[in-house]
Amino acid sequence: MKLILVTLLVTAGLTLGGTSRATAQEEGFFHSPVFVAQPGSVHPFSTGASTEFNARFVTAIPLSIDRTTLVGIIQWTPFADNGAGGKANSPAFVYGPVVNLLNEKYWSFDVDGLFAYGPAATGNSDYTHKFLLEGDFSLKLGSMMNAKSQWSSLSAYAMFAYVVSGLPSGVQSRDRMVLLSGLSLPLAPWKK
Repeated sequence: MKLILVTLLVTAGLTLGGTSRATAQEEGFFHSPVFVAQPGSVHPFSTGASTEFNARFVTAIPLSIDRTTLVGIIQWTPFADNGAGGKANSPAFVYGPVVNLLNEKYWSFDVDGLFAYGPAATGNSDYTHKFLLEGDFSLKLGSMMNAKSQWSSLSAYAMFAYVVSGLPSGVQSRDRMVLLSGLSLPLAPWKK
């Protein structure tokens, strides 16, 4: 059932897609925030790890620094098993800067240096701090479909994350990598 749900979400993401940016010129360091729902999947590259549904909500605050956005993200895997008969659905809070490297009409690519405060990799109930580097590809399907109003910001995303620190010593490189993919649904602000 989870595989079907993930497949449907990824398929929907590839056919709909979206990110938002503040379009009006604003004064001050922080510009108007954009709120985005990003349902999708998370696929760890660890041996034996399974692909899971990822519920993800993003607040993106464009900065006066060219091509830079500050993000705050809440994400969790509500259907993931914890290996002890329960659910591994503890939320993680991710935050940090995102820098847009390439921004074309139908796609964009960003790099991120993010901090994460989430469940420890040891499987106990403790939380830990992690630092990760991420490369984000966005396919601007709303633009490709010439959608109007808010739907012009729909996009499909694929994000490759590498956990640099915050994992127990001896963790192999392969076990530090994760692929997130799905659909970006702008929630606010709504365009007219």
